[in-house]
Amino acid sequence: MSNLIDSFYAAIKVGDANALTLCIAPEFVLNWQGVESLPWAGRWEGAQGVFDFFAALNGHVQVLEVERLQAFTNDETTMILLRGHWRMKASGKELHALAANVFKIENERIAAYTVINNSAAFDQALR
Repeated sequence: MSNLIDSFYAAIKVGDANALTLCIAPEFVLNWQGVESLPWAGRWEGAQGVFDFFAALNGHVQVLEVERLQAFTNDETTMILLRGHWRMKASGKELHALAANVFKIENERIAAYTVINNSAAFDQALR
């Protein structure tokens, strides 16, 4: 399970669409929990949804650092607690916050990826 998530993160980091599609299920759903004012918040479906999500996110946010703090896992779900440092491209404001990434695993693929974060802080930094 850890290798699958590591491969998913690595594919995202370098923007490798082929590697990313090998990690996710055909019915994959990405859900960024957040306020509607965040252009990347909401539900994104399938491989194209992942690419569209990261295009929206990367258009506004520069990831400066992400540190994995703790992982919790069972047969179907892995939750990773992160500490992140981001910069909003338009405002230049920086944000330090905790986030949780929750992965639902089915048939050795990621079926769902939910990001739980401090959306109010992202919203404020974006303005």
